[in-house]
Amino acid sequence: MKKMKVMLLTHSFTPEISPPQRRWSIIADELGQLGHEVTVVTPKSNRIATKRQSRLLDNHYLKLQHYPSMRRSKTMLGKVLKHGVDAVLSVPAAFRGQKPDVIIATVPAIPTLIVGFVASRLRGVPLVVDLRDAWPDLLSESQVIKFRWVEPAISKIISFVVNKSDMLVTVTYGLAGKMERNGVKNVATITNGVETEREDLTVAQRDIDGEFHILYLGNIGRSQGLETVIRAMEYVPESVRLRIVGQGTEKSKLMSLAKDLGLDIDFQDPVYGQEVLENYSWADTCLVSLRPDWPSFNHTVPSKLYELLYLNQHVSGLVRGEAAEIIRDSEAGTVIEQDVPSLAAYINNLVANPGILRTDRRGTDWVRKHGSLRQAGREYAELLATVVDAYSKR
Repeated sequence: MKKMKVMLLTHSFTPEISPPQRRWSIIADELGQLGHEVTVVTPKSNRIATKRQSRLLDNHYLKLQHYPSMRRSKTMLGKVLKHGVDAVLSVPAAFRGQKPDVIIATVPAIPTLIVGFVASRLRGVPLVVDLRDAWPDLLSESQVIKFRWVEPAISKIISFVVNKSDMLVTVTYGLAGKMERNGVKNVATITNGVETEREDLTVAQRDIDGEFHILYLGNIGRSQGLETVIRAMEYVPESVRLRIVGQGTEKSKLMSLAKDLGLDIDFQDPVYGQEVLENYSWADTCLVSLRPDWPSFNHTVPSKLYELLYLNQHVSGLVRGEAAEIIRDSEAGTVIEQDVPSLAAYINNLVANPGILRTDRRGTDWVRKHGSLRQAGREYAELLATVVDAYSKR
């Protein structure tokens, strides 16, 4: 395989901690180990890299081209403004240095998609779009943009760039099928996953103490639909403890709802590294949740699901479509109807029959077979070589 110069445009990379960072830190490292040079155009981070992250960043095959970034905002308008300003600031970095053989733009950071398209055209190289969410459909379903004329305009821009790209990579097979039905010609699927080669990630078994622990750890936004979980806690024994760890636009509303219902729910701030594993050790079952009324979530798989399965956690899935299929196929959890009576009945059944929680490392085995990010890196290398070769023959 010819050695390639790969440029990756992403709004988050190591030492940040985020879904695109987790995906691309491993894929980029694998590309480098295969002999390719990887240049990452990403905002400058204020986080201090861990020893493990530093080993990745110090590799000779990885080069970071930073640009200044606005502070994070808690409001949706602020987030949109930040992405727009960051995209403008990223343009000089995208044109710095040697000409790459291929440019990859990660989405859902929409401005990154536009910068990737412009850079690929002006530098005369192919563009690969790495699509992690069901855009543009999710944009209209979520109604995240309040101005009516803006959402159709952004959707048209996304569709235009995706159709003009040389390859679209999705993280789920359902989304790939939908994009093909929408007329996108070159589509491939390279799923999310975890670094299955890591042996240092272990979760201690919880001691039996008369309580039943349910954990949700992740983003607390409109997409998760966690109100159902809060309301279900009204109908379970007092021995059932619910812990919600994370941050997001809906957290304060959920805290107010729990208070109004007189429920003692443990809300905690986001945690990282070893503290994540400690929370998993606390849990009897871990929730994965996506609201049921947005059709795009039929072909959305939360990246956290792969981590939970790999770490031998029992998964309670308030999900549909492809995510539900993974839970059933792994035989390491249960998919529940997304309404209060069904969830309450399910929890009460778990309390009465704790043997259901045994997973016997079935989730771990499933992820090793289907969710290796190192394997994803190897698949990406082969795909990029095909794209570069096809582009050179035009």
